[in-house]
Amino acid sequence: MGHCDDSLRKIGRAIFAYQEENDYHNPAGLQELVDLDLITSWELVCPAASFPVGESSYEYRGDDLYADVLPDMILAYDRQPNHKGRRNILFADGRVERPPEKYITEIIAKDNECRRQLQLTEKPLK
Repeated sequence: MGHCDDSLRKIGRAIFAYQEENDYHNPAGLQELVDLDLITSWELVCPAASFPVGESSYEYRGDDLYADVLPDMILAYDRQPNHKGRRNILFADGRVERPPEKYITEIIAKDNECRRQLQLTEKPLK
């Protein structure tokens, strides 16, 4: 079984492939990527999490985004800090980072500031 950050990278590549086929819009949810065989349901479950296959370990924030957004915007992140007090985050430019939990609120606030600039709906940390 792969690592969580590898799964998020695969999810990012699947989102980019989806964008190319859908006028550079993102999918409505991560399950849509599974339904289109762009990723497997296993890739939606972090090996360190307690989520069963079929339920995503990741919170998806990209449903209202499009391909040309700011690179620091968040597409998806771990729903729980399963990695020794850290969470993996997939950013809009495809990079994955694993910051300490204490910075997550600040990173979400930065994403919400980007959303305000683009006149998109802010999303809370879940």
